[in-house]
Amino acid sequence: FLLSPPCHGTFAFSEKELDPSIFVYNFPQLELKNELKGNTQLDYTSLTLSDGEPFLASCSSIPDFSITLWNWEKAELICTRPQGGRDVIYLEFNPMNCLQLCALGTTTLTVWNIERYKMLIATQLVFKQPTVATVTPSTVCWTVTSQLCVGCAEGYLLLVDPQSLSVSVLVDPTALPAFDSVMHCLEAKGTQISITQTWQLERSVTTAVVSPNNSTLLLSANTVST
Repeated sequence: FLLSPPCHGTFAFSEKELDPSIFVYNFPQLELKNELKGNTQLDYTSLTLSDGEPFLASCSSIPDFSITLWNWEKAELICTRPQGGRDVIYLEFNPMNCLQLCALGTTTLTVWNIERYKMLIATQLVFKQPTVATVTPSTVCWTVTSQLCVGCAEGYLLLVDPQSLSVSVLVDPTALPAFDSVMHCLEAKGTQISITQTWQLERSVTTAVVSPNNSTLLLSANTVST
C-alpha cells in the first residue's frame, strides 16, 4: 500500500490493487474516518494531506495520470486534472497556504493554485542544470516563506521561488566531503541555509518522516528501516 505523511493526527493510505480505495485514519486511535473511491484503475503514486483544510491530494498512475483534490471529511471528489500527474513522484501542500499544492516530477516542478475549491491552475518550472552535472529532483518541502527546497538525487539542494520561478543552489555536493550516502541537518535563516550536522549512512534513504512531536526521525530504505 501507499502511505501519506501524517498530518495533525491523520494519515491516509491506498490499496495496491485494481480500482483502489484511499483510506483516511486518525492517530493514535486508528479509527477509520473515511474511504475515498475515485476512477483510478491501477494504483496511486502519491498522497498528501493538507494542514489547514480537510483536503487530500492524490496522483494516479497509468493510464490517466490524474491529480485529484478530495474533501476527505465528506468523502467528496472536488476536482481532478487528467494527465496532470504524468511523471509526478511527490505531492505536498504548502503548510502556510493550504490552497497551494506542489507536484514534483523528475524534471519538473508544478505549483497548483486551488481557486474556489473547484479549479486547479498550474505554474510549471522545467529544471535547468545549475552546473554541468545532471540534476534529478527526488524530494521537496515548503519553507515558511512559501518557497520550495528541492533535493536532488545527485546531492544538490535547490531553492525555488514559485512566483518568479528563480532557482538557486543552496548545497553543492561537489564542495562537500565525498561519502556514498549521507544525511544533512540544515538550519535555515531567511534564504541562508547552513549544514549543522552530517551523518554517514550505510545505504541510500528513500523516505524520511518526522514524528508529530518533532523528536524522532524515521528513515526508510528499499531493503531495511532504521
